Amino acid sequence: MTGAVCPLALLSAGTEATVADVRADRGMRLRLAGMGLCPEVWVRVQCADWGSLIVSVGDARYALSRGIAMKVLVREAA
Repeated sequence: MTGAVCPLALLSAGTEATVADVRADRGMRLRLAGMGLCPEVWVRVQCADWGSLIVSVGDARYALSRGIAMKVLVREAA
């Protein structure tokens, strides 16, 4: 897979990417991992409004604040 690593918050709706890293404290990493947001997992941005993002991870959808989405680094699908 090619592509630069960037925060999940910078992707637009309809974009698919792979999680490259999660740069957060232990508690937040565990919470995000519970949602399935961990390295090598595919995510799709469903909606990217000003305040939050709705992302799909597998069959589930989650709403993330932009602040949290900035901590999830992804590699956009080629």
